Amino acid sequence: MKINNFYEGEYKRYMLLPAALFIVFIVVIAFFPGIKQGIDLKGGTNIIVRADKALDTAVIRPVLEEKYSLTELQLGSVSSPTSNGLFIQFLEEKGLGEASRLFESARSSLAADPENAKSLALQSIAYSAKYHAVDDAAVLSPADAVAAAGTALGKAEESFQLGLQETIREAYGLGGDIAYQKREIRPSLGESFFGLAMLVTVLGFLGIVFVVFISFREFVPSAAIIAAIIFDIVGALAGMAIFQVPLSLTTIPALLMMIGYSVDTDILLTTRVLKRRDSNARQRAHDSMITGLTMTMATLAALAVMLTLSYYSQLQVIFEISAVLLFGIFADIIATWLMNAPMLLSYFEKKEAAR
Repeated sequence: MKINNFYEGEYKRYMLLPAALFIVFIVVIAFFPGIKQGIDLKGGTNIIVRADKALDTAVIRPVLEEKYSLTELQLGSVSSPTSNGLFIQFLEEKGLGEASRLFESARSSLAADPENAKSLALQSIAYSAKYHAVDDAAVLSPADAVAAAGTALGKAEESFQLGLQETIREAYGLGGDIAYQKREIRPSLGESFFGLAMLVTVLGFLGIVFVVFISFREFVPSAAIIAAIIFDIVGALAGMAIFQVPLSLTTIPALLMMIGYSVDTDILLTTRVLKRRDSNARQRAHDSMITGLTMTMATLAALAVMLTLSYYSQLQVIFEISAVLLFGIFADIIATWLMNAPMLLSYFEKKEAAR
Protein backbone atom coordinates (compact mmCIF):
# COMPACT_ATOMS: atom_id res chain seq x y z
CA MET A 1 0.00 0.00 0.00
CA LYS A 2 1.39 3.38 -1.03
CA ILE A 3 1.65 5.92 1.78
CA ASN A 4 0.93 9.54 0.90
CA ASN A 5 3.89 11.88 1.17
CA PHE A 6 3.75 13.49 4.60
CA TYR A 7 5.48 16.64 3.36
CA GLU A 8 3.25 17.43 0.40
CA GLY A 9 1.30 20.65 0.88
CA GLU A 10 1.89 23.24 3.58
CA TYR A 11 4.49 21.33 5.55
CA LYS A 12 5.71 24.52 7.29
CA ARG A 13 2.59 24.48 9.46
CA TYR A 14 3.97 21.39 11.20
CA MET A 15 6.43 23.62 13.04
CA LEU A 16 3.61 25.23 15.04
CA LEU A 17 3.26 22.13 17.23
CA PRO A 18 6.93 21.97 18.32
CA ALA A 19 6.89 25.73 18.97
CA ALA A 20 3.81 25.47 21.21
CA LEU A 21 5.12 22.37 22.99
CA PHE A 22 8.48 24.02 23.65
CA ILE A 23 6.73 26.82 25.56
CA VAL A 24 4.72 24.26 27.53
CA PHE A 25 7.88 22.27 28.31
CA ILE A 26 9.65 25.37 29.66
CA VAL A 27 6.68 26.19 31.92
CA VAL A 28 6.56 22.60 33.20
CA ILE A 29 10.30 22.55 33.93
CA ALA A 30 10.65 26.02 35.45
CA PHE A 31 7.35 26.56 37.25
CA PHE A 32 4.91 23.68 37.63
CA PRO A 33 5.52 21.00 38.68
CA GLY A 34 9.20 21.83 38.18
CA ILE A 35 12.22 19.59 37.88
CA LYS A 36 13.54 18.19 41.14
CA GLN A 37 17.12 17.35 41.98
CA GLY A 38 18.07 13.95 43.31
CA ILE A 39 20.06 13.50 46.48
CA ASP A 40 23.20 13.07 44.35
CA LEU A 41 23.04 16.77 43.46
CA LYS A 42 21.43 18.49 46.45
CA GLY A 43 22.33 16.17 49.29
CA GLY A 44 20.04 14.09 51.45
CA THR A 45 19.30 10.53 52.49
CA ASN A 46 17.82 7.77 50.39
CA ILE A 47 16.63 4.57 52.07
CA ILE A 48 15.52 1.40 50.29
CA VAL A 49 13.75 -1.31 52.31
CA ARG A 50 12.98 -4.73 50.86
CA ALA A 51 10.83 -7.34 52.57
CA ASP A 52 8.77 -10.45 51.91
CA LYS A 53 5.44 -8.61 52.08
CA ALA A 54 3.91 -5.46 50.58
CA LEU A 55 5.01 -2.20 52.24
CA ASP A 56 2.26 0.40 51.86
CA THR A 57 3.45 4.01 52.22
CA ALA A 58 0.17 4.92 53.95
CA VAL A 59 1.37 2.90 56.94
CA ILE A 60 4.72 4.58 57.47
CA ARG A 61 4.00 8.18 56.42
CA PRO A 62 1.99 9.27 59.53
CA VAL A 63 4.48 7.50 61.80
CA LEU A 64 7.46 9.33 60.28
CA GLU A 65 5.66 12.69 60.25
CA GLU A 66 4.72 12.36 63.91
CA LYS A 67 8.03 11.05 65.22
CA TYR A 68 10.55 12.96 63.10
CA SER A 69 10.96 16.35 61.40
CA LEU A 70 12.09 15.20 57.96
CA THR A 71 12.31 17.91 55.29
CA GLU A 72 11.21 17.17 51.70
CA LEU A 73 10.01 13.70 52.66
CA GLN A 74 9.15 11.48 49.69
CA LEU A 75 7.86 7.93 49.86
CA GLY A 76 7.24 5.26 47.26
CA SER A 77 6.54 1.54 47.24
CA VAL A 78 6.62 -1.28 44.71
CA SER A 79 4.95 -4.67 45.01
CA SER A 80 5.43 -7.40 42.45
CA PRO A 81 5.45 -11.19 42.29
CA THR A 82 9.23 -11.13 42.69
CA SER A 83 9.81 -8.55 45.41
CA ASN A 84 8.41 -5.80 47.63
CA GLY A 85 10.13 -2.53 48.31
CA LEU A 86 9.80 0.81 50.07
CA PHE A 87 11.66 4.00 49.08
CA ILE A 88 12.18 6.80 51.61
CA GLN A 89 13.96 10.00 50.67
CA PHE A 90 14.44 13.21 52.66
CA LEU A 91 16.78 16.16 52.69
CA GLU A 92 17.54 16.16 56.43
CA GLU A 93 16.16 15.81 59.93
CA LYS A 94 15.59 19.44 60.90
CA GLY A 95 17.10 19.26 64.38
CA LEU A 96 20.20 17.36 63.28
CA GLY A 97 20.60 19.62 60.27
CA GLU A 98 20.59 22.68 62.51
CA ALA A 99 22.96 20.98 64.96
CA SER A 100 25.37 20.26 62.10
CA ARG A 101 25.31 23.84 60.82
CA LEU A 102 25.87 25.24 64.32
CA PHE A 103 28.74 22.84 64.93
CA GLU A 104 30.45 23.81 61.66
CA SER A 105 30.07 27.49 62.54
CA ALA A 106 31.47 26.86 66.02
CA ARG A 107 34.45 24.97 64.68
CA SER A 108 35.28 27.62 62.09
CA SER A 109 35.06 30.49 64.61
CA LEU A 110 36.89 28.81 67.49
CA ALA A 111 40.26 30.42 66.83
CA ALA A 112 38.95 33.94 66.17
CA ASP A 113 36.16 34.12 68.77
CA PRO A 114 36.28 31.31 71.37
CA GLU A 115 33.31 32.54 73.42
CA ASN A 116 31.04 32.76 70.38
CA ALA A 117 32.25 29.33 69.28
CA LYS A 118 31.31 27.94 72.71
CA SER A 119 27.85 29.52 72.49
CA LEU A 120 27.29 27.97 69.05
CA ALA A 121 28.56 24.60 70.31
CA LEU A 122 26.11 24.66 73.22
CA GLN A 123 23.25 25.42 70.83
CA SER A 124 24.35 22.51 68.65
CA ILE A 125 24.39 20.20 71.65
CA ALA A 126 20.86 21.31 72.54
CA TYR A 127 19.59 20.24 69.11
CA SER A 128 21.48 16.92 69.27
CA ALA A 129 20.01 16.20 72.71
CA LYS A 130 16.80 14.87 71.11
CA TYR A 131 18.73 11.75 70.09
CA HIS A 132 21.76 11.82 72.40
CA ALA A 133 21.85 13.45 75.83
CA VAL A 134 25.06 15.22 76.92
CA ASP A 135 26.17 16.19 80.43
CA ASP A 136 26.28 19.89 81.22
CA ALA A 137 28.73 21.33 78.71
CA ALA A 138 28.47 24.90 79.97
CA VAL A 139 31.38 24.30 82.35
CA LEU A 140 33.69 23.21 79.54
CA SER A 141 36.28 25.39 77.86
CA PRO A 142 35.42 26.65 74.34
CA ALA A 143 37.63 24.03 72.68
CA ASP A 144 36.18 21.21 74.78
CA ALA A 145 32.64 22.46 74.17
CA VAL A 146 33.17 22.39 70.41
CA ALA A 147 34.66 18.90 70.66
CA ALA A 148 31.70 17.79 72.77
CA ALA A 149 29.31 19.23 70.18
CA GLY A 150 31.01 17.19 67.43
CA THR A 151 30.83 14.01 69.49
CA ALA A 152 27.20 14.63 70.40
CA LEU A 153 26.29 15.26 66.77
CA GLY A 154 27.95 12.06 65.57
CA LYS A 155 26.24 9.93 68.21
CA ALA A 156 22.88 11.68 67.63
CA GLU A 157 23.05 10.94 63.90
CA GLU A 158 23.87 7.31 64.61
CA SER A 159 21.02 7.07 67.12
CA PHE A 160 18.62 8.68 64.64
CA GLN A 161 19.51 6.24 61.87
CA LEU A 162 19.14 3.21 64.14
CA GLY A 163 15.86 4.56 65.50
CA LEU A 164 14.55 5.20 61.98
CA GLN A 165 15.34 1.64 60.95
CA GLU A 166 13.61 0.29 64.05
CA THR A 167 10.60 2.54 63.43
CA ILE A 168 10.20 1.09 59.94
CA ARG A 169 10.55 -2.43 61.25
CA GLU A 170 7.91 -1.89 63.95
CA ALA A 171 5.47 -0.06 61.66
CA TYR A 172 5.29 -3.02 59.29
CA GLY A 173 5.76 -5.74 61.87
CA LEU A 174 8.94 -6.98 60.21
CA GLY A 175 11.28 -9.38 61.89
CA GLY A 176 14.59 -10.39 60.43
CA ASP A 177 13.18 -10.54 56.89
CA ILE A 178 14.24 -7.04 55.94
CA ALA A 179 16.97 -5.65 53.71
CA TYR A 180 17.85 -2.07 54.62
CA GLN A 181 20.01 0.03 52.30
CA LYS A 182 20.91 3.65 53.07
CA ARG A 183 22.74 6.22 50.96
CA GLU A 184 23.59 9.64 52.37
CA ILE A 185 25.21 12.61 50.63
CA ARG A 186 26.14 15.90 52.29
CA PRO A 187 24.71 19.08 50.66
CA SER A 188 28.20 20.47 50.00
CA LEU A 189 29.20 17.29 48.18
CA GLY A 190 25.93 17.36 46.24
CA GLU A 191 26.66 20.91 45.08
CA SER A 192 30.11 19.82 43.91
CA PHE A 193 28.59 16.90 41.98
CA PHE A 194 26.02 19.24 40.39
CA GLY A 195 28.66 21.70 39.20
CA LEU A 196 30.79 18.92 37.73
CA ALA A 197 27.78 17.30 36.03
CA MET A 198 26.75 20.61 34.45
CA LEU A 199 30.29 21.18 33.20
CA VAL A 200 30.38 17.74 31.57
CA THR A 201 26.95 18.32 30.01
CA VAL A 202 27.93 21.69 28.55
CA LEU A 203 31.21 20.32 27.18
CA GLY A 204 29.39 17.36 25.65
CA PHE A 205 26.82 19.64 24.01
CA LEU A 206 29.52 21.97 22.65
CA GLY A 207 31.38 18.97 21.26
CA ILE A 208 28.25 17.83 19.40
CA VAL A 209 27.70 21.37 18.05
CA PHE A 210 31.28 21.49 16.76
CA VAL A 211 31.01 18.09 15.02
CA VAL A 212 27.67 18.99 13.40
CA PHE A 213 28.90 22.30 12.00
CA ILE A 214 32.13 20.72 10.74
CA SER A 215 30.20 17.87 9.08
CA PHE A 216 27.67 19.95 7.12
CA ARG A 217 29.39 23.36 6.82
CA GLU A 218 26.03 25.04 6.26
CA PHE A 219 24.38 27.17 8.91
CA VAL A 220 20.67 26.35 8.51
CA PRO A 221 20.95 22.52 8.40
CA SER A 222 23.38 22.57 11.33
CA ALA A 223 21.18 24.99 13.31
CA ALA A 224 18.15 22.78 12.64
CA ILE A 225 19.98 19.78 14.13
CA ILE A 226 21.06 21.79 17.19
CA ALA A 227 17.49 23.09 17.65
CA ALA A 228 16.21 19.49 17.55
CA ILE A 229 18.76 18.44 20.18
CA ILE A 230 17.68 21.29 22.47
CA PHE A 231 14.01 20.36 21.96
CA ASP A 232 14.76 16.71 22.83
CA ILE A 233 16.57 17.64 26.03
CA VAL A 234 13.85 20.07 27.10
CA GLY A 235 11.19 17.48 26.27
CA ALA A 236 12.99 14.83 28.34
CA LEU A 237 13.32 17.27 31.26
CA ALA A 238 9.61 18.11 31.02
CA GLY A 239 8.75 14.41 31.19
CA MET A 240 11.00 14.08 34.22
CA ALA A 241 9.23 17.02 35.87
CA ILE A 242 5.74 15.63 35.19
CA PHE A 243 6.53 12.12 36.42
CA GLN A 244 8.88 13.34 39.18
CA VAL A 245 11.98 11.57 37.94
CA PRO A 246 14.83 13.43 39.65
CA LEU A 247 17.76 15.10 37.93
CA SER A 248 20.69 13.12 39.27
CA LEU A 249 24.03 11.55 38.43
CA THR A 250 21.97 8.73 36.92
CA THR A 251 19.68 10.77 34.70
CA ILE A 252 22.25 13.32 33.46
CA PRO A 253 24.19 10.62 31.53
CA ALA A 254 20.84 9.48 30.12
CA LEU A 255 20.28 13.01 28.83
CA LEU A 256 23.71 12.92 27.19
CA MET A 257 22.78 9.59 25.60
CA MET A 258 19.64 11.32 24.32
CA ILE A 259 21.81 13.89 22.53
CA GLY A 260 23.55 11.09 20.66
CA TYR A 261 20.29 9.46 19.66
CA SER A 262 18.85 12.77 18.50
CA VAL A 263 21.86 13.47 16.29
CA ASP A 264 21.53 10.00 14.76
CA THR A 265 18.02 10.55 13.33
CA ASP A 266 18.71 14.17 12.38
CA ILE A 267 21.85 13.25 10.44
CA LEU A 268 19.89 10.52 8.65
CA LEU A 269 17.35 13.13 7.55
CA THR A 270 19.86 15.86 6.67
CA THR A 271 22.15 13.57 4.68
CA ARG A 272 19.32 12.19 2.55
CA VAL A 273 17.70 15.54 1.84
CA LEU A 274 20.87 17.49 1.05
CA LYS A 275 23.12 14.90 -0.60
CA ARG A 276 20.91 12.45 -2.47
CA ARG A 277 19.36 13.15 -5.87
CA ASP A 278 17.35 9.95 -6.52
CA SER A 279 13.99 11.76 -6.03
CA ASN A 280 12.65 15.18 -5.08
CA ALA A 281 13.49 16.65 -1.68
CA ARG A 282 10.02 16.11 -0.19
CA GLN A 283 10.03 12.47 -1.17
CA ARG A 284 13.50 12.00 0.30
CA ALA A 285 12.33 13.60 3.57
CA HIS A 286 9.28 11.32 3.62
CA ASP A 287 11.39 8.21 2.99
CA SER A 288 13.76 9.31 5.76
CA MET A 289 10.80 9.62 8.13
CA ILE A 290 9.64 6.06 7.35
CA THR A 291 13.15 4.71 8.01
CA GLY A 292 13.64 6.84 11.10
CA LEU A 293 10.28 5.94 12.64
CA THR A 294 10.95 2.25 12.06
CA MET A 295 14.20 2.59 13.99
CA THR A 296 12.46 4.64 16.69
CA MET A 297 9.61 2.17 17.17
CA ALA A 298 12.08 -0.65 17.74
CA THR A 299 13.93 1.48 20.31
CA LEU A 300 10.68 2.45 22.05
CA ALA A 301 9.63 -1.19 22.33
CA ALA A 302 12.97 -2.14 23.90
CA LEU A 303 12.80 0.79 26.33
CA ALA A 304 9.21 -0.04 27.30
CA VAL A 305 10.27 -3.57 28.20
CA MET A 306 13.29 -2.29 30.14
CA LEU A 307 11.14 0.26 31.97
CA THR A 308 8.54 -2.33 32.98
CA LEU A 309 11.02 -4.95 34.12
CA SER A 310 13.14 -2.46 36.07
CA TYR A 311 10.04 -1.08 37.81
CA TYR A 312 8.84 -4.45 39.05
CA SER A 313 12.37 -5.61 39.87
CA GLN A 314 13.06 -2.34 41.75
CA LEU A 315 16.16 -1.53 39.70
CA GLN A 316 15.98 2.20 40.29
CA VAL A 317 18.98 3.21 38.17
CA ILE A 318 17.78 1.27 35.11
CA PHE A 319 14.23 2.55 35.62
CA GLU A 320 15.31 6.20 35.66
CA ILE A 321 17.60 5.84 32.63
CA SER A 322 14.93 4.10 30.55
CA ALA A 323 12.29 6.66 31.61
CA VAL A 324 14.48 9.60 30.55
CA LEU A 325 15.30 7.98 27.21
CA LEU A 326 11.61 7.22 26.65
CA PHE A 327 10.63 10.86 27.27
CA GLY A 328 13.44 12.09 25.04
CA ILE A 329 12.62 9.78 22.14
CA PHE A 330 8.98 10.88 22.09
CA ALA A 331 10.26 14.47 21.95
CA ASP A 332 12.70 13.48 19.20
CA ILE A 333 9.87 12.21 16.98
CA ILE A 334 8.28 15.66 17.13
CA ALA A 335 11.55 17.58 16.82
CA THR A 336 12.95 15.63 13.88
CA TRP A 337 9.89 15.16 11.69
CA LEU A 338 7.78 18.22 12.57
CA MET A 339 10.52 20.81 13.09
CA ASN A 340 13.86 19.77 11.59
CA ALA A 341 12.43 18.31 8.38
CA PRO A 342 10.26 21.38 7.53
CA MET A 343 13.18 23.72 8.28
CA LEU A 344 15.48 21.65 6.11
CA LEU A 345 13.00 21.38 3.23
CA SER A 346 12.29 25.11 3.27
CA TYR A 347 16.03 25.87 3.18
CA PHE A 348 16.72 23.35 0.42
CA GLU A 349 13.84 24.45 -1.81
CA LYS A 350 14.80 28.12 -1.49
CA LYS A 351 18.40 27.21 -2.29
CA GLU A 352 17.33 25.23 -5.36
CA ALA A 353 14.99 28.01 -6.55
CA ALA A 354 17.81 30.55 -6.34
CA ARG A 355 20.02 28.56 -8.71
